[in-house]
Amino acid sequence: MFGNVLIDKPNILIKDYETYRAYYCGLCKSIGKEYGAILRFTLNYDIVLLALLGHNYEQIEPTYLTEHCITHPVRKVPTVKNNEVLTRVADINIILGYYKASDDVIDENKHRLWKSTIAPKLKKAREKLPEFDKAVKEGYEKIRTSEKENRSAERISDLFGQIMMACADALTTKGDVKLKKILYYVGKWVYYIDALEDIKEDCEKKRYNPFLRKDTVWSDTVFIEAEKEARPCLYDCIDRIIEVYNTMEIRFGEGPLGNIVYRGFKARTEQVLAAKGEKCKKIRL
Repeated sequence: MFGNVLIDKPNILIKDYETYRAYYCGLCKSIGKEYGAILRFTLNYDIVLLALLGHNYEQIEPTYLTEHCITHPVRKVPTVKNNEVLTRVADINIILGYYKASDDVIDENKHRLWKSTIAPKLKKAREKLPEFDKAVKEGYEKIRTSEKENRSAERISDLFGQIMMACADALTTKGDVKLKKILYYVGKWVYYIDALEDIKEDCEKKRYNPFLRKDTVWSDTVFIEAEKEARPCLYDCIDRIIEVYNTMEIRFGEGPLGNIVYRGFKARTEQVLAAKGEKCKKIRL
């Protein structure tokens, strides 16, 4: 369910792309420092949004370095130096990653090994962010219950929005209603876009999807009907994200943040809608 909050790479300035990549690489290094190299693979693009917002709320100007890393052993790449914001986002990432893997094990019987890899490190993150851990755990339990009851996509997207909203208090003590609202609508959008992208695979494997019935047989019509329901909800989320973002005071990372908010959500939405149930390629940094 993660990895869809992306920059619109064809339409981002080079300097803003380099800033975005520096945040991504900085998070990768922070996760490695706090939780070990293997858990760097839990990093996803959605989490970069938290790092960008976190620096603005904490009013911490990032320090940029150029360093080697595992994936760039020859050429140095830009990276944001580790700081308290990146460390906090690394903690959030471990908790989200664990419960996502747990959900995959329950729903799809996959990522069992990945869950067991994250589990030993969860204690550290849980001790640092106990309330967030509780919120995410309870949120996923409510989602599974709602799925069993065959509740609407709107209802379940609301629950995932609440999980993402909980990130606000975990991210910073200086958060406000704006931060909670923008993360809530990001969460709703993530749920809708993930369900649409997975719809064909879920149908063929008889897995739960809010846009499917148990007896649905895949055809192009299935996606057309799902799109009719999902498109206005997706764009309502995007409009509300933009509305909230326009009232926020942004000092750091304005270029990549603006690209994500004004272009990235729309570009990813149209990419998934155009794919009609087939998996979409994500950007490569």
